[in-house]
Amino acid sequence: MEDEKKAKNILFKTYWKNGWIDDKERRTIPTDFEYAKSKGFMFEPLTISHDQCFDKIFEILPMISLDKVAKAFLSSLSNRRLDLRSSLASYFIAKQLVPHKYTTALSGQSFGENGEVTHESHTCGICRDLKYGIIGYEKYINEDLNVLNFERIKWGGVRHGQLIYTLFDLQQLHT
Repeated sequence: MEDEKKAKNILFKTYWKNGWIDDKERRTIPTDFEYAKSKGFMFEPLTISHDQCFDKIFEILPMISLDKVAKAFLSSLSNRRLDLRSSLASYFIAKQLVPHKYTTALSGQSFGENGEVTHESHTCGICRDLKYGIIGYEKYINEDLNVLNFERIKWGGVRHGQLIYTLFDLQQLHT
């Protein structure tokens, strides 16, 4: 129990001190990172494609029963572990997913002073058009799973509806 508390504290000190720690000021001592990683609180960055995310979600989903999701949620009500509540939403989001390949769709634009497009962002059009709309990028490069885990533990997850979060959350429930 003390080991978990120490590892969780390392994770929290990386991102939060009376509010979010600025990206440029986030530091974790390598030995602390390795310790928190060994306890399942911190992770190496993940590089994965949209299609690989889907493959992994559809691989893990049949291994998670609705009973397990319900038990995790119910236990969170007495032990106040918000991370266990998160999987309820991720499970039902994953259940609505349909197998497909990434299909690019414009999701936003920025304009310069002259009205010309200066930046475009994209998401998967099929994910976007699902019942509740999923944000699915073509590629996730060095995705910071630690911030996802921090938010999951502190608030019960705030990035529901993002494909990478759904995968991560389900993986954590399954382990």
